[in-house]
Amino acid sequence: MAKLRIMEPLDQAIFQKLEELQSNREVQRVLDSYSNLDEKPQEVVKALMALSLFVLPLFAITIFYGMNSSLKSSLETKKELLEVSQNIIREKAGVQSAQRRFLGTTFVGSMNDMQGLISSALGSAGIESSKISVSNFDPIEQDGFITEAHVDLKFQGLSSAEFFNLVGTLTERHRVKFDEVSVKKNDSTNLLEGVATLVYLSKDNLAGN
Repeated sequence: MAKLRIMEPLDQAIFQKLEELQSNREVQRVLDSYSNLDEKPQEVVKALMALSLFVLPLFAITIFYGMNSSLKSSLETKKELLEVSQNIIREKAGVQSAQRRFLGTTFVGSMNDMQGLISSALGSAGIESSKISVSNFDPIEQDGFITEAHVDLKFQGLSSAEFFNLVGTLTERHRVKFDEVSVKKNDSTNLLEGVATLVYLSKDNLAGN
């Protein structure tokens, strides 16, 4: 079985290049000048050549090490930025989730806005608007363009089904909170009447933008 000579083509190519260099005039002049030097200068040249064979690879390794360290530092910085971005995204998603649970979908900043929201709830619950009135609207500005609106809702002539439909519509669909409720039954009509203090949180997205 013939032996594989993998390095032979490479050796031949190197020797060929060396022969081409030796035939070069400029290279031949350098070699002649080196041959004409005394023994000590030749030893100095040999020492410098040997030193260069050690220093140049060391210099190249140092450069590659520095580049690698720089790339590693840049990669670590990018990873940290990515982690910070992901944390911001998670926190923002958490805030948005909390807003969906506690904030109303319609911004209420005035009595007209509140009356519009109550009218919408009455329509969904199938209750006549003449049975409901709102008063004492009190908006409180919070951080993040959030308004905490307080209002008194007076109702009369409601059946038990209408009352619970109204409460369910306001709390579940519009996220209105009942702070205080005073309910009594009219003995002559057998219907409910009373007053409830409502609290409604909403965000002014136009101001936030």
